[in-house]
Amino acid sequence: MMGMSVPTTIEQCDLQRTIKLNDKKKLYFIEPFAKEDVIDDDAKPAASKAAPIAQPKTTTKTGGTINMWYNITDTGERKKMNGFTARHIWTTQKIKPSPDACMMKDSLIIKTDGWYIDLPEFNCPIRYTPSASPTTREKYQPDCKDKFVSHRSGKGKLGFPLIETRTIIMGGGKTNEFVTNLETVEFSSLKLDSMLFEIPPGYTETKNESDLQDKMDVQDMMNQYKTQAQNSINNSKPTTDEKKPGIIRIGVFKPTGGDQLQTSDIQQYLAGILISGNVEAVSVNSAEDAKNYNCDYTLSTDFTKIKQASKVGGILKAIKNSDPNAASSFNIDANLVLKNVADGSTRLQQSVTGKYDGKADDAAKKAMDEGSRLVLKGLK
Repeated sequence: MMGMSVPTTIEQCDLQRTIKLNDKKKLYFIEPFAKEDVIDDDAKPAASKAAPIAQPKTTTKTGGTINMWYNITDTGERKKMNGFTARHIWTTQKIKPSPDACMMKDSLIIKTDGWYIDLPEFNCPIRYTPSASPTTREKYQPDCKDKFVSHRSGKGKLGFPLIETRTIIMGGGKTNEFVTNLETVEFSSLKLDSMLFEIPPGYTETKNESDLQDKMDVQDMMNQYKTQAQNSINNSKPTTDEKKPGIIRIGVFKPTGGDQLQTSDIQQYLAGILISGNVEAVSVNSAEDAKNYNCDYTLSTDFTKIKQASKVGGILKAIKNSDPNAASSFNIDANLVLKNVADGSTRLQQSVTGKYDGKADDAAKKAMDEGSRLVLKGLK
């Protein structure tokens, strides 16, 4: 990412550990598989519990408890994949840390829709606990260990995944949602060299996983991001009105209600970021323009409020009565309306409201980042 090297991961199932390597630095880090207490919510409660086993003393600080509710549902669907009979399985994980947990602070929901097969010699365990990223370890005390407690329910079993679609919802669904897709594109039963699963010669062990990460040059990353965004904007307008089959094209009008903004720049920016899958966008000046470019929809944006955010103890002032270049953040409200070119009917309406950092134009573009995500999500 942005020129940074990504560690290579080796799972040694027989030794119950994961090895992470940085090829550029010739460093490796060993992480034992996380241990967890498992409670079967479908099983009848035991009459009594065995006395806990005494644990050896350690200098590692005891953190909190991370509870995870895990449900597995076998849909009953089966199909042949790579010569095996694959099972269609749905799983849901709800993870909630206690306030004193060190590995994670926010709740997490993971929904997975996948197809799985049984491999006779595949002995890696199916683990349910989340793994900590290097940034998480640095932020939440690397010398602190949490206790994991898993509550499992439902019928079915996993196995080796051939296809998985995983949706991760951070903060109980109120913050961020991420979707990842996994697909086995090649399958072979040929024997592999055992050295592929060993630490390469000439590598040095580190006790701190963060040593594997390259140091981030924030300014350089910002410059690269701006370059990519500008290239996206420059390439957003089709060189021809020809449109590939299956493509949805949106004609983006110049925003209204933002007299203090460079609305042409905002229009170009919005057209540049409205690209996802089979969706593309182009800047247009009229409904006739949209038809000429074979657009399926038009998108109009109206800024109903752009006010300079107050300083501590101050009051909000309308941006037209102040110096836009002096402000560091703005309260912005905007309405986005997507209409069908064919009949002029409204396909969807989305509202954006919030406080956005930066000068007027930069804050407006950040508001449009949010608006474009809502529009693309509404088209799915």
